[in-house]
Amino acid sequence: MNIISVTWEKSKKAMRISSALTLAFAGMGAVQAAPHAHGEGKLQILQAGKDWQFVLQLPAADVLGFEYAPSTASEKKRLTDTQHTLLQFNDIFDLSSSCNVIDTTLESPWSNEQSEHDEHDEHDEHDEHDEHDEHDEHDEHESEHEDGEHHNTHSDFRVAYLLSCQSPLKNVEMKGFSLWPSLQHVNAIWVTNNGQGALEISPSQPSLTLNN
Repeated sequence: MNIISVTWEKSKKAMRISSALTLAFAGMGAVQAAPHAHGEGKLQILQAGKDWQFVLQLPAADVLGFEYAPSTASEKKRLTDTQHTLLQFNDIFDLSSSCNVIDTTLESPWSNEQSEHDEHDEHDEHDEHDEHDEHDEHDEHESEHEDGEHHNTHSDFRVAYLLSCQSPLKNVEMKGFSLWPSLQHVNAIWVTNNGQGALEISPSQPSLTLNN
């Protein structure tokens, strides 16, 4: 798992808030855990006073187009572009209140450096075998591929945004559906100072109203 963190405001307060929200969501995530499904994302929203955390989880198949470690230059570029997009909160969400993004942490299934390292190791291993062994290894690789190494691998991107809002959020719209056409819906749950709720949002109904 590759973790990318982008912080605009570093302070002990922000770190304490982020840790508290992360721990709270860890418990929520355990309760809300569900099987991975293509076309389906998850969104969790939590309020702690003026601070809010959004945790968005999306299948790699929908935001990236594949679910295996990228190996070609085109696939690696797509991974880099996808990671950059997921770090842009304002490109994905539209809020009813003015908020500042304090911290963003992205958990990516792979990094380009990891893919290049794996490719180099495979090349070295290839040179160490004779032609017969290479043939057997090739057959084994094809068998693994056919058995579902690429097809049955379920990978997700998970990104957490920590925000500070001047006033309580009432409405949240997910604009990200336009970025990922194969994403059919997102199961959203939220816990605020005034209550909690859940709603399935979709490209045709991308907004949710929080009970504030």
